[in-house]
Amino acid sequence: MNILIHTHSGLRWIVLLLMIITIFNAYRLQNKPHIPGKNKMNLPLYTLVVFSLQFILGVILFFTSSLVNFSEGFMKNPGLRFFGIEHWLLMLIAIVLIHIGYIRSTRLDYVKGQKTIFLYYLIALMIVLLGIPWPFRGFGNGWF
Repeated sequence: MNILIHTHSGLRWIVLLLMIITIFNAYRLQNKPHIPGKNKMNLPLYTLVVFSLQFILGVILFFTSSLVNFSEGFMKNPGLRFFGIEHWLLMLIAIVLIHIGYIRSTRLDYVKGQKTIFLYYLIALMIVLLGIPWPFRGFGNGWF
């Protein structure tokens, strides 16, 4: 169980890094014409896959962690409310946005697809940053 929590906490840095790189890359490429064969690395897809893995780990933790406790009055406890409601709901919204953005981008031409990835992934990143239990929020979680 402890290894799962540390894996989930450590993987967030990889997810954040991939999201930031994907957003900057989409911003950079949204005004450039597509050269067939040049942009072979599908960074938005890699970001989606790693985020999905992170989400699956989070779902497992949701059902096994003691931080998620739906006892009476849990909504009055900020820590229990955050992990029981806010964290997973924000991450669910973010992963849905990433999936929608990626799928929509594959159905558009290259420039519009890059703009779509930029927009959806940027909104998802903002939601993810709101939903992470940062140490300064007082939930007892560390940086890893």
